[in-house]
Amino acid sequence: MSTAQEILGILLKETPLEAEMKTMTAEQITAKFQNQAATAGYLLDFHLSDEDFFVDHQIFMNRHARYFAMPTHSHEFLELNYLLQGQCTQWIGQEKIQMKQGNLLMIDPGTGHSIDKLGEQDILINILIKSDAINTKVLQRMAQRHSLITDFLLTVGKKNSRHRPYLHFSTADNQRISTCLSYLLADYFVDETPKFEKVELWLLVILAELEDIMSSEAGELPFNKKVIDALEIIDSEYASITLEGLGKQLNFNKNYLSNLLKQETGLTFKEWVTKRRLQKAYDLLIGTDKPIEKIVAELGITSPSYFFKIFKNEYGETPNQLRKKMHRNKKL
Repeated sequence: MSTAQEILGILLKETPLEAEMKTMTAEQITAKFQNQAATAGYLLDFHLSDEDFFVDHQIFMNRHARYFAMPTHSHEFLELNYLLQGQCTQWIGQEKIQMKQGNLLMIDPGTGHSIDKLGEQDILINILIKSDAINTKVLQRMAQRHSLITDFLLTVGKKNSRHRPYLHFSTADNQRISTCLSYLLADYFVDETPKFEKVELWLLVILAELEDIMSSEAGELPFNKKVIDALEIIDSEYASITLEGLGKQLNFNKNYLSNLLKQETGLTFKEWVTKRRLQKAYDLLIGTDKPIEKIVAELGITSPSYFFKIFKNEYGETPNQLRKKMHRNKKL
């Protein structure tokens, strides 16, 4: 593994954008952002979409640019900020979040936040996780203790969810998390191509460790384990599961179960099944050469036209367009 100093050296290297910003006044930087925003067709209080960061993988990491303040923005994905070194001030609404070395900040999709200017020795790592990646594979491993982390991840990006829009952790004295974060940074930044499989595993371990930190607060947001049980069944039986069948497996009335899922997660039973089917379709489209008709049949969907419609609504492109894009990227 690369040493901490080697990783630090990589992350302290000045980028062309930083070199430019270093010579500009605050007024010039603001004008630059305003011009870029106008050209792109959004207001300065802007929204970042999945397409801005995720192509072949569901995780994207970078070091936050220094020497200028990041205007208020929101995004479709879950963001985890890690302050490796220095200090950082963020604003969520009117609330000031003062980050110190070793702190982690988990920000819910759709939450507007801004970041004050970072200095030369301040290293803030942005870890962006596509919302679809936060599924029952993560939750299954974290369901033994129902904590704020589990609740937060289960309702990522859901309107009217009960959790706070962010979670702030002090982890500088936690050697286990610090070690995992060091491995995470090494596997993503040291080589030209990130080791995504390892990165995903380190993130899973880090989330589990954060859950340990928050376990004492589990009573603050009571969580129903039956919801996790229901999602585990949907995760494995998405092609054939019905609400009535799910209710029988859990010994619940189907109407009660339907209301419970909606209340706890913000999504209905049908929406969860559709979500899981689309996740599986996406994986099969980019990971196999199976004909689309066969994929549709495996999902338990009887109408190909309906599948094409919901797939495009979810991902912004048709299954054929996604597959062609993946093939083009592999040739580059």
